Amino acid sequence: MSCTTGSSVCREVRQESIGVPMRCWCGRKVDLLVSKTNENPYRRFYRCQGVLQRKYESHLFKWVEVAMPEEFEEQRVEIGKAFSELERMAWEISGLGRSLKSEMGKLEAHVCQLENDVKVREAEACRNTQRGVVGVAPHLVLAVCVAGGLALVYKALCG
Repeated sequence: MSCTTGSSVCREVRQESIGVPMRCWCGRKVDLLVSKTNENPYRRFYRCQGVLQRKYESHLFKWVEVAMPEEFEEQRVEIGKAFSELERMAWEISGLGRSLKSEMGKLEAHVCQLENDVKVREAEACRNTQRGVVGVAPHLVLAVCVAGGLALVYKALCG
């Protein structure tokens, strides 16, 4: 196997591995081993499980001190992307909150207008009753009662 100490993978590798490898290009799992050579005593490295069965093929080999900084950099980039997405979502939620507040203001104004209309209709009905006017349409009375009830429910829920 022709690997150099500074290289993260063998020269004949088919697929470059960035960060901590999980699998070799051949599909086999990667082991974390410790070097027992005089040149690299107790130095940790990743190696494909299939390297011993297939001597003449180049399989994954990577020193831990090469893999870890790559892994940290990859994670730093992913965390940066996540923070950017969170900022975008916060901005979007803030805009939705402003929009909701605006819509609630419009609805409150509409409810106030309906309450005023109900009061005016009730006053007219009272005046007509005092004058002796008969024949107020029953569906109008029902609509006034329903609108008044809805206004009371809205006030109770929204304060």
